[in-house]
Amino acid sequence: MFEKEKIKLFGNQPVAKISNAELEFLINREFPKHTDLVKRKLTEIQSDSKNGKNRIGAAVLKLAKSDLNVIDSLVKKANEDFRDVVSQAEYPRASKYGFDEPSEKELKTDYLNDWNEYVEWKNKRK
Repeated sequence: MFEKEKIKLFGNQPVAKISNAELEFLINREFPKHTDLVKRKLTEIQSDSKNGKNRIGAAVLKLAKSDLNVIDSLVKKANEDFRDVVSQAEYPRASKYGFDEPSEKELKTDYLNDWNEYVEWKNKRK
């Protein structure tokens, strides 16, 4: 089932899956003059799976906003608790709730807007 339909029907928050090729594309797009350096920095990300490492790497790239100076601190933050980086990159609206309890409609709307924003960022061409 497609992610948008899952959000609309069930209110499920999607989980990004980033392939090696997608991560390579994102590195080249976000840091075209520093690809080798960025790749080395992203190898420091700790995760039990390749998909997890790629997902966290993509989150770091999104939050870095093409600023090479912040990658190290984002990798460090991700290694302390990957959710801090992933939630801000993939779910910026939904992660602001904290302990508040939004309505089901608000949550679905935020999940959908977050997902659309993330997919748009991931797929954009420069």
